[in-house]
Amino acid sequence: MSQINESTIKTPGVYVNEIPSFPPSIAQVATAVPVFIGYTQIATKNGKSVVNQAVRISSLVQYVQYFGADYQDLTADVTLKNDNSVDSVVISPKYQLFNAIQMFYGNGGINCYIISVGTYSSSTPVIDDFIKAGETRCLDVLRKEDEPTLIVIPDAILLTASEFNVLTQASLSLCADLQDRFAILDVLKGDQERTYDNDDVITNFRTGIGSSNLNYGAAYYPWLRSSLSYSFSYKNITLQKNGNPAVFKDIIQNNTFITQLDRADVDVKNLINPFINDPTFTDFSTGVYANTSIADGYNAIPVNNDKIELGLRISYIKDVLLGFIGLNATITDVSPGTGRTTKDIIAGYINPGALGVLSPMDQFINELLLIDVNFPGGAVGSATVAEFPNTYVNAAATVDATVYGGAADDTAAVKFIKSRVNNLASNALNAILAFASEVSLRVANLEIQLNDSNAVYNNITVAIKNQGIIVPPSGAMAGIYASVDGSRGVWKAPANVSVSGVVEPLVNIDDNTQQDLNIDTDAGKSVNAVRAFTGKGILVWGARTLDGNSNDFRYISVRRFYIMVEESVKKAAMQFVFEPNDGNTWVRIRAMIENYLTNLWRLGALAGPKPEQAFYVKVGLGQTMTFDDILNGKMIIEIGMAPVRPAEFIILRFSQIQQQA
Repeated sequence: MSQINESTIKTPGVYVNEIPSFPPSIAQVATAVPVFIGYTQIATKNGKSVVNQAVRISSLVQYVQYFGADYQDLTADVTLKNDNSVDSVVISPKYQLFNAIQMFYGNGGINCYIISVGTYSSSTPVIDDFIKAGETRCLDVLRKEDEPTLIVIPDAILLTASEFNVLTQASLSLCADLQDRFAILDVLKGDQERTYDNDDVITNFRTGIGSSNLNYGAAYYPWLRSSLSYSFSYKNITLQKNGNPAVFKDIIQNNTFITQLDRADVDVKNLINPFINDPTFTDFSTGVYANTSIADGYNAIPVNNDKIELGLRISYIKDVLLGFIGLNATITDVSPGTGRTTKDIIAGYINPGALGVLSPMDQFINELLLIDVNFPGGAVGSATVAEFPNTYVNAAATVDATVYGGAADDTAAVKFIKSRVNNLASNALNAILAFASEVSLRVANLEIQLNDSNAVYNNITVAIKNQGIIVPPSGAMAGIYASVDGSRGVWKAPANVSVSGVVEPLVNIDDNTQQDLNIDTDAGKSVNAVRAFTGKGILVWGARTLDGNSNDFRYISVRRFYIMVEESVKKAAMQFVFEPNDGNTWVRIRAMIENYLTNLWRLGALAGPKPEQAFYVKVGLGQTMTFDDILNGKMIIEIGMAPVRPAEFIILRFSQIQQQA
């Protein structure tokens, strides 16, 4: 819309001045865009690490693309009865972020953010992965992201009690500081029943979260057994029978598949993992160690001479590859029925059937040995062009002429051979990865055959799948928040809603148990229950913030409704900054806010038979401002609202009346 100042017109002519007819409007902000924080399998986007970066996704497919899948090394402890049927299965949950994302999308979630604080590892998760002084970690990253409105940290349950409390309090503090987001919290050890003593899970939770910023978060209890299934392999199953450890070869006797799987497991542990998981070898193959410290298999030696570096590279890679093949001395018949050893499979990884042909791996090693033999004194840098085989001298001369310029010399030879050694290292690593892939495929096929051919093993795998993954409820609740917001509005309490993908709560809560969760007579810290109802399913049966005694923000829907309105009006009011602080501006901004609140009233978000009974907007001299306020550049707007509140307790009163006729 084009506007001109008519008082400035001086040239004769015809001018068009478009006068605005309607007040500016308020665009409502999103209300259910959670940010999930925790550990991931990978954390890479477009080839770059995204650890401690907020990444927006809109599907589970995108999550897997950037962050990988679930943790693969959980152990299933299976107890067998005397007849080898399954008595019980115990699986201790670990990393929960992937599970939470599945529950989020399974319960109606759409868009969310992911912050990976690190990848899966055998080390114990610590608070420093989430919060650390002097370093940019997840909560600092969140301060720079405007869109997220919910904070969910399912992996907080992996921390110690003191660390869990620190992270929880920091999350609530961040929400209160920014005033534009809300925290969905899990209860630590939420798989345990209440004991009402010094180790009561609810009492410990209430004590640990402190007393500040409680209306910016809500907690849910207990944890849930989901319908998500574990993907377990043979090596991750441990057996118990009659109170003692048992092994498959004793339970499933004379089964060739068990023997083959055991041997394949040895391959993985002794041959594959030590090298695939060796970052020195992996990094080394890319040739990144120029003029830096490298591990030569014995010591870390500072390299400031190209010849010394080349000698160390040759020695290290040669030792690694020879060691890799040499480890198979005691392993035989890894491919049953062929008599092939691990070395045979490595040697023939391109064409396993042509074992008599010199394999690429053999070529790598032979060439490295040749270079090493003809590189005398490499560690002290005494090699010359004449000391290399003619192949390398000629190649160096060619490279020198076409790339480096000038005649062949020591420098050109070293550069060429360094490039060749790096190429050999890269190819050798690819060979090991190819072997690893072959072993993994063989293991998968053996497990399928074992499962199809043996009833005991089949019963065990079925019992593990039926166990269901134990998840804290925060992921599912984030999805429910998004679903309810989309279908009803943020002013509708996210309660009396069915939780999808859940088999059962791990703790069965009745009315007597919940009354203390819902109303805390000591500190007023409410904890919402997830309950199983006969004939209805599993429902969210609580709608309170942690500040359960507050008359203003006792309910989640009221707190989140205010967050939405405050943020929406705040962003819309930015256009009036530095506008004249006079009646014209006051009328425009009041009309804008009143129109927005009227629309919310029509949608049922505000209580009252008429708009003027549901809200008010005040701005002006003598109403909200004094002359001193105007002199100091302040425009003060006061907004009052009557939000709808959930009917938490429905009381039906019955009485008898006297017969009238």
